[in-house]
Amino acid sequence: MRGARVGTMTETPERVQPTEAGRERFDAVLDELKNELDVVDTFMLGMPSVKRRDGKAFASLYGDDMVFKLEGLAHASALALDGARLFDPMIGQALDAWVQVPPTHETQWVELARKAEASLETSGY
Repeated sequence: MRGARVGTMTETPERVQPTEAGRERFDAVLDELKNELDVVDTFMLGMPSVKRRDGKAFASLYGDDMVFKLEGLAHASALALDGARLFDPMIGQALDAWVQVPPTHETQWVELARKAEASLETSGY
């Protein structure tokens, strides 16, 4: 059978778009971070994202979930949250450093973003 196979690079993954409420939650995280860090909003892989002004991204909005680039204990703690998982936008090619956290944990998003931003110093990314 010819054609695209599920999970291969020959198939363009469908972009998951945020709802209005999801975008509002993202904007609230961004606003709080802007009060204490030198960050800007941008788009990374078509997703609203947060990066250092020098260009290093550490958090994004995927659908209504936030995605954070974490390491060490912060990574393990985020993965332990109910519903959290490794970020896998292309199904079958998870990005090991990135953890997808659902909005049921939105009260922890700012702290996770702070930890993700701080980990840029040690990650070499």
